[in-house]
Amino acid sequence: MKVISYLKAIASGLVWGLGQLLNKQYLKALLFFGVFALFIGIELGTSKYFYEEEKPHELAYDLVNGNDFGDSWFNRMPSNYFDLLDKRPADYNQIKSESFEEYLTEIGIEVIEVAGRQIPTNTENFTEEKAIEFFAREFQRVSPKTYTNLSNGIAIPAEEFNIEDYNFIRTRETIYYKESTNKFYTEVDEKLDDGSTYRTYVETTLLTDKVVENPEVLETNEGLLPYVKTNEFYKDENNEIYLKVTATELVDDEKTNVTKYLKLNNTDSLIYYQDDISNLTRHTILGPIYLNETEVYEYYQPALLHNGQRLQYNTPNIMYTFRFLMVQTFAVPGNAYTVADFQRLMLKVTFGINPELEDEFIDNYESFFNNRGGLFLKGYWSVFTLGTAKKQNYTSHSALRSAMIGTPGESNYLGSTITPFTGSIPIGGHISTILLLEGLIAVILSLFFFIFMIWSIRDAFKVAEKKRLEEEVVSTKEFFKGVWDDGFEYIILSPAIFVLAFISIMPIVFGFILAFTSISGNESMVENFNYVGLRNFISLFDFNSALGASYGKAFWSVLGWTIVWSIFSTGTVFFGGFIQALILNSEKVVFRKLWRTILILPWAIPALLSQMVFSVMFSEAGYINQLLMNIGVYDLLKNIGILGKSYSEMSGVLRHFWLGHNNIQWFTNSYNITFVRTTLIVVNIWLGFPYFMALMTGIMTAIDKHLYEAADIDGATGFQKITKITMPLVLYSTAPILIMTFSSNFNNFGVIYFITGGGPNAGSPARGFAGSTDILISWMYNLTVEHSIYNMASVFSVLIFIFVGSITAWNLSKTRAFQGD
Repeated sequence: MKVISYLKAIASGLVWGLGQLLNKQYLKALLFFGVFALFIGIELGTSKYFYEEEKPHELAYDLVNGNDFGDSWFNRMPSNYFDLLDKRPADYNQIKSESFEEYLTEIGIEVIEVAGRQIPTNTENFTEEKAIEFFAREFQRVSPKTYTNLSNGIAIPAEEFNIEDYNFIRTRETIYYKESTNKFYTEVDEKLDDGSTYRTYVETTLLTDKVVENPEVLETNEGLLPYVKTNEFYKDENNEIYLKVTATELVDDEKTNVTKYLKLNNTDSLIYYQDDISNLTRHTILGPIYLNETEVYEYYQPALLHNGQRLQYNTPNIMYTFRFLMVQTFAVPGNAYTVADFQRLMLKVTFGINPELEDEFIDNYESFFNNRGGLFLKGYWSVFTLGTAKKQNYTSHSALRSAMIGTPGESNYLGSTITPFTGSIPIGGHISTILLLEGLIAVILSLFFFIFMIWSIRDAFKVAEKKRLEEEVVSTKEFFKGVWDDGFEYIILSPAIFVLAFISIMPIVFGFILAFTSISGNESMVENFNYVGLRNFISLFDFNSALGASYGKAFWSVLGWTIVWSIFSTGTVFFGGFIQALILNSEKVVFRKLWRTILILPWAIPALLSQMVFSVMFSEAGYINQLLMNIGVYDLLKNIGILGKSYSEMSGVLRHFWLGHNNIQWFTNSYNITFVRTTLIVVNIWLGFPYFMALMTGIMTAIDKHLYEAADIDGATGFQKITKITMPLVLYSTAPILIMTFSSNFNNFGVIYFITGGGPNAGSPARGFAGSTDILISWMYNLTVEHSIYNMASVFSVLIFIFVGSITAWNLSKTRAFQGD
């Protein structure tokens, strides 16, 4: 049955060589299985499939800077706690923590009394994980959400406070006051469809977020006086709260800054202290403020970010013992712990307080494919996803700073010990460029292995079919001999192909893939980016999109000039070389060898050197301008009216021939781009014609003289001999080189970069950073090296490859030289 053959083929696909084993071809089975074992061995050897984490989510936490303090460090805390209770009676109330003692009992640590001292046993039960759990529990216990009355200091739990009866106060902002109407206004910016901003001034209240019904809207701030709320608070002897306001008032028609102190719990009459403020004292308020007609409350929520400051957790007593251990640890010479270790601990405590933050962290940074996958599984995942975790800066841990480090002035303040403490913990996400490179290596390597898999499947099926049809099956020896004879060329070439795949094909594929991603900017090389499909390509046709408005328009302009440049720079050097070769092949020219030697010198000089010399010679203060000035050309051009005037003075047709103000701007004329481009093409003739001159001289020398003699007998003129004999034969021989020169000039980076640098008019974001003489290759260089716009540069490289490759292949296929091959 043929189905048996299919089953054997499937078996060889699952385990390479299994089909050969079923066909009783043991040596072949051993070969294919050996390759399969190597493939699986690489995958398993580079994976963490069987890795057992000592701690939960250990692989995800590897991305956080620093190391864990370790269980042994926290094992000391119970003993230190009871030692401090005995040795520091003056600080007893700060140290004593009944909740800590209860927690020790909960995790199986008993406290026994020995010689009047309390000694904890089984302290190894107080691990780092248990310590983090307890710290998180304590911070939550001592830091509930509350609303505190600022007059009497009474705190009300958040769940018992009716927030709907109060209005939120905006304590840091600038608003505007109109004296004639006694109204206040806030600045509002509205984004328009064209990207511009439309600013208006909308009526508002001075203090609260209460919405004004039918607010007045002003188009300008003319006549409005700024009121700046400073977020500074003061209290008087009656515990009334005031907000410091810097107001601008008109005094004798002159604007004067006046400091006022606005009473918060009387919003209707807006009572100010202004002159005598001796009875006001500075009062610190960190949280949001809510008020009604008579009462002012401060809202407290730990870790809340308000007015640029993060509210701190209250300090549980166990932190006294923790800080004592920290001081002792960091005071030890050669201490192995760092500030990064401490901030890592703070982050873990924060996650313990807010499990939803840890869930988000784990979702972002714990990927089975990235953390556990082997070379091939991770490689395919990397290429298809480019990674999933974004780089983030965690700042919520800074809400624990005062509680865990202390505040200046406290006896156990760690400020001088834990330094430098940073308010954010950067966690690097998946670096897409590295993942893509590693992924491409894995994918290409796997393709070489899959050749053996396909070979194993096909061989198993063919042999099974021959056995089913009772046909002759070659022996294993004959099989391998046939492989050697039939595939000798491929076997010999395989090492070169293997190396070529990684040093040539892989970079091409890498650049091709970047064209379909969002990679852009310096940071993108070390961050995570995404696939965007054809968006980058579509933007070249969609001028309304953000990319299309700059890079799309610039692309078509640069492409047009690139084509013009390629055609003219190729044509001029070709025909320049052809004419020189005709002249030098004429018998009327004496000392032809000398002239050939002189005219070939531009080709012998390094192109880079020539390009830089031309750049200097044709500068505004260069030799060419000095020469033209000395021989009177400048005077002629000034009389014509195309030199010696600023461009703004030009009018009519002459504006198109403007050469410069004081000197001729050969390569920097931003108003006459055609002149700059023409100069560039003319300069390129010097750099390129000697090659074609030497090439065509050789070709013309080899043309059969009998052709010219026959033409003379037929009465042909010299011009006819050139057009009917010399030109066709030269074109026949040089057509492939001419086409390759066109392709080379399409990517002639050196001439553009070293002579004009792509300018003039280079560096404008509105033009996609493209200069007026930039061709695609120099523009791509500028985009990548100078501005890191990798995605669009990759798009252009793909288009160049398609455009130049297609034209070159088509033209070469049409040449008689190739057709006659």
